[in-house]
Amino acid sequence: MEPRAPKLFVGVGNVLCGDDGVGVRAAEIMMSLPLTSDLEVFEAGTALLELAAVLELRERVVVVDAIDAGAEPGQVFRLRPEQIRPRASTPLSLHQLGLLHALDEAHLRGRPPGEVVILAVQVGDLSGGMELSPAVKASLAELLEAAVDELDLSLDIRDCLPVARQQSESRL
Repeated sequence: MEPRAPKLFVGVGNVLCGDDGVGVRAAEIMMSLPLTSDLEVFEAGTALLELAAVLELRERVVVVDAIDAGAEPGQVFRLRPEQIRPRASTPLSLHQLGLLHALDEAHLRGRPPGEVVILAVQVGDLSGGMELSPAVKASLAELLEAAVDELDLSLDIRDCLPVARQQSESRL
């Protein structure tokens, strides 16, 4: 077996449903950054069946997904898997069930990941289309900065994001 990066960034969501694709869009941006070999970026999309094998034995995992918590669109939440386990009500995201099943499967195999953090973004628009709403798009810098912090990467994310560069250049 090939050595695995100890840190994992996972982007979850459906890019055909507006803001639901925020996790995948975040993964695409992460893949374009100058990252070190201790981090792997995995674009899970909606295909969560293979996720258990990807999660196995990682020291630190950050999952980015959309959420509907009734908050302001673009608000970023930091959650733990135990916080999204459905009680008697519906989960906040359909992807959460797939993530939880993948984590359970990795535990059953005796190869669970270490720490898992979910960074969830409040959706604004789930209608068809491949674009993120303005509020969710505006939250990408904060979201990725939080992911970089969680993964303990030495990277100034704001210098790497095209949106941040365009905004700072327009102020000059």
